Amino acid sequence: MKKSEKIIAAVLTMVIGVLLIALKGKFIGVIATVTGVSLIVLGLVDIFSGSIPPAVIKIVVGVLIVICGFAVVRAVVYVICAALLIVGVLLLYDKLKNGLRCMETPQRICEIAMPSVCILIGVLLLFHNLKLMNTIFIICGILSLVEGGLILFNAFDED
Repeated sequence: MKKSEKIIAAVLTMVIGVLLIALKGKFIGVIATVTGVSLIVLGLVDIFSGSIPPAVIKIVVGVLIVICGFAVVRAVVYVICAALLIVGVLLLYDKLKNGLRCMETPQRICEIAMPSVCILIGVLLLFHNLKLMNTIFIICGILSLVEGGLILFNAFDED
């Protein structure tokens, strides 16, 4: 990845982190609305370019997302929950099956931490309530800010 692409990715990751912290539970609704409106606009562009069937599908899906956003959000939360649980379990199984490659204890903990966090967030999302969701969004926002900072540091470090 080019240096400019890393900087853009870092800034976008940090912006998402700030939005997650500031909007908390409203973030998914905002993303759903933006996605729905984007699909409607893309559908209108397709109509003007002559691609009628894909345009109709995009517009209908966009309208459904905007109108039924909260139902879609609940479904998306459960899909994300299932994906996090599956990925976390598979990663943890792989790490334990293949053995921990690192000899130092802090590195072993880091290798197990990511799958464990995936499983933990998946379980928490399974039993989500508003306060728990807000906490999860704040934690994800902080992690996004840290990840963006690491990407930015990596972009300038590779000179």
